[in-house]
Amino acid sequence: MRSGVRWLLLPVLLLPVGWLLFANIGVDPRTIPSRVVGKALPTFSLPTLDGTTLTDADLVGRPAVINFWASWCGPCVDEHPVLLDAAQRLGGEVQLVGVVYQDSPERAAAWLRRYGDGGWPDAVDDGSLAIDFGVTGPPETYFVDADGIIRDRVVGPVSTRAMAEGLAAIGVDAS
Repeated sequence: MRSGVRWLLLPVLLLPVGWLLFANIGVDPRTIPSRVVGKALPTFSLPTLDGTTLTDADLVGRPAVINFWASWCGPCVDEHPVLLDAAQRLGGEVQLVGVVYQDSPERAAAWLRRYGDGGWPDAVDDGSLAIDFGVTGPPETYFVDADGIIRDRVVGPVSTRAMAEGLAAIGVDAS
């Protein structure tokens, strides 16, 4: 009788485990909804690599692109030319902000010297801002409108197309 009960329990245990394992195969992590899109920019005050302080209040009044990055992040190297291009073309229309994620200021500064400093502020996060945004890992980019509302998010390296779509979401024409 004991072996009969075991055979009955096997499907009862394996079916839910199998469902959990296979339910999310093929799901693009970039399509996972963000809990901050549509909400106000979180309150923050962070030191920047150049020794100043960046606050959420500094970003209100003009659309902003906030990019979480790290020196140890390979895809951050891939997306950096897109950010540099946006800064050069749209500098007066949109604010770009980098947020150094789980990295040291020294390594971040060396990375910028190597790949190009776009001239925008790079805030050094102690982890709290990334938590407030729900960052899963770099790179992640958030598009904030002039009223301080987060309108879009890109998980992974931002492409030229994704940049144009994010900018359109905050009322900036990228063409």
